[in-house]
Amino acid sequence: MLEIEKYMTPSEAAFHWGIPRDTLKNKYSPSMLTDEKKAELDQMITEGIIKYFLHPEGKRKEWIISREAMLKWFGEPKDKNKNTKTLKPS
Repeated sequence: MLEIEKYMTPSEAAFHWGIPRDTLKNKYSPSMLTDEKKAELDQMITEGIIKYFLHPEGKRKEWIISREAMLKWFGEPKDKNKNTKTLKPS
């Protein structure tokens, strides 16, 4: 697996794991988290398995999620073949 394939957008992660995007969003949306889940998310950010970028003039965070974070939250992808396909340069 190429290094870059270990990281994905929330939309891509939801697709590969066969879950609704909102189900994934509930794992990192502050309004949906208990104090315990916020601490867990902070730990995952510290570990570098999930991150976000918030533009200084922005209001919405853009997230990048690692395969490791998805495995922790949801286990193996529903269709393992979807998560391992790669595009080869032409």
